[in-house]
Amino acid sequence: MTSERTNEGRSVRTPQEIVARANERIQGTFAGVLGMEFTHLAPDRVEATLKTRQEHKQPWGIVHGGAVMTLADTVAGAGAYMNIDRGQETVTVELKINLIGAVRDGTIRAEALPLHRGRTTSIWETRITDETGKLIAVTLSTHLVLDQHPL
Repeated sequence: MTSERTNEGRSVRTPQEIVARANERIQGTFAGVLGMEFTHLAPDRVEATLKTRQEHKQPWGIVHGGAVMTLADTVAGAGAYMNIDRGQETVTVELKINLIGAVRDGTIRAEALPLHRGRTTSIWETRITDETGKLIAVTLSTHLVLDQHPL
């Protein structure tokens, strides 16, 4: 499937193109180096996965909370970004996590849903689960909307 043109002459990307573009954009960033991969991006839901590797683990063989937090922050931030206007950017200003379960191996999945999408802030809840659907962590994040300023 390819992009289509709207009446205003702007292209509208397909859901698959949006996911592919997001995965390209995170290459070379912290999220990309960790190996996370977006699987769904829409203004009302964002999903991504992370295949655990040895480098993600703390010394006792459990996936480090920092890796889980990075996955959660990245999907919620992408959701906030999906809801802003051209000429705006968004940054995380608060992020809280409850680590509920441990993961040693496999793939973890994050799903972020908006609780609030306003003009100046958005609030997202992200749930992290393992391959069996077991809840690993829940995060709550606040994202500030800013006007872009040239550097």
